[in-house]
Amino acid sequence: MTGRVLHTSDWHLGRQIGHRRRDAEFKAVLDEIVEIAAEFRPDLIVHSGDLFDGPRPSLDDMRRAAYALRRLGDIAPVVVVAGNHDTPYVLGFVDYLLTDMGTRTGGQVRVRFATDARSDGLLIAEYPAADGELTLRVGALPYLHPNRFAYDFTDPAAATATYAERIRTVQAEVYGRLADGRGPRDVLVFAAHLFVEGATPSYSERKVSISSDYAAGAADLPAVDYGALGHIHKPQLVGRAGFPACYAGSPLQLDFGESHDTKSVVLVKIEPGKPPRIEFEPLTSGRRLVQLTGTLEEIAQQAGRVGDAWVKVLVDVEAPTTSLAETLGGMLPDATIVGIEERWPGAENRVLDRTASTADLPGVEDLLREYLPRRGTAGPALDHVMATFADLQAEPDPAAPAQFAEENLLAAAIAGEDLDGIGRAGLLTSAATHRSEVAR
Repeated sequence: MTGRVLHTSDWHLGRQIGHRRRDAEFKAVLDEIVEIAAEFRPDLIVHSGDLFDGPRPSLDDMRRAAYALRRLGDIAPVVVVAGNHDTPYVLGFVDYLLTDMGTRTGGQVRVRFATDARSDGLLIAEYPAADGELTLRVGALPYLHPNRFAYDFTDPAAATATYAERIRTVQAEVYGRLADGRGPRDVLVFAAHLFVEGATPSYSERKVSISSDYAAGAADLPAVDYGALGHIHKPQLVGRAGFPACYAGSPLQLDFGESHDTKSVVLVKIEPGKPPRIEFEPLTSGRRLVQLTGTLEEIAQQAGRVGDAWVKVLVDVEAPTTSLAETLGGMLPDATIVGIEERWPGAENRVLDRTASTADLPGVEDLLREYLPRRGTAGPALDHVMATFADLQAEPDPAAPAQFAEENLLAAAIAGEDLDGIGRAGLLTSAATHRSEVAR
């Protein structure tokens, strides 16, 4: 009796290198994942979050995601956990596409999305193994930003708890639901998008989401047969004894901080009552990210080993050099150079220092008054803009905003006053008077 799980994560479809798209690489690596799945024949496929790189993916990226997930769904049931880069609305639209615009329901649905961490919205699902002797039970926990606790959970005690304490409560809820009525032939899988303390980030993740304030305690992870984790881009086992869990990592090197990472998917074979057999299956489709540092002579010696890659170069020179891009391009004909930085003696001292300036720096008002006439705003119009800007700067309390001239005009019209008698000058005077009263 063996259950098989294929674990992938953090596709980040739409991620670019600078302004360069990576569509061909994403297509190739998703094809590779589908081929691995077809050969491994899993009973369950888990994607542990960050399907997309941003909250508003392009139509091409949504099409690419739907196509890959449909192909995986033809091999085995798929569960996708929402990551911190995903939004429920976008995942809901992809779900709509995969269910043939809502016409597939129930047992026909091969791809399911976990977007809700509340008790009544948790995704807890069961899938029979191919041999018919085991059942894989999966509980999915989407990424939970600390602010969501205030909106989604009403327990007053959570307001003063740490993030780790609040996550512990939610994880316990998932595990309680998952283990309820567990039989000897049930295999439990916990799928989540979160940062576990002790994990090694690649630093291509959003820095704020991998700070210690956002870390879940390793000791608090539920006692399941396998934990499919997402969020960290470096593939790795989780450092907790007795808890068989992995970060699958991203399928491509997403940033130069990942230039030494070998990308993979995780293949898991599980027998009840035994530690799972975990294998990281390498992915080879993506282009490498390479950083080269040194003099031009030293870089030339390294260039022959670079080949087809994305490259950033830091060049040590005696003085600023012309035609550097052409020189490096000749050294690296198969690479795409995405950044060149020169470093020469004394360059680090060429930093603007306020103490070295003999004149005061201009204020925002001076800069604005100088800039606007060049853009066609002058005369009375310029005076009006500057008066409005002064109103905004003088705003002492957002709850009691200052009135602009236009607001006074509208109020006078509603009150039925003679607008001709008020005049523009009177409106501006009224606004100025109001600003003085607010300032006091």
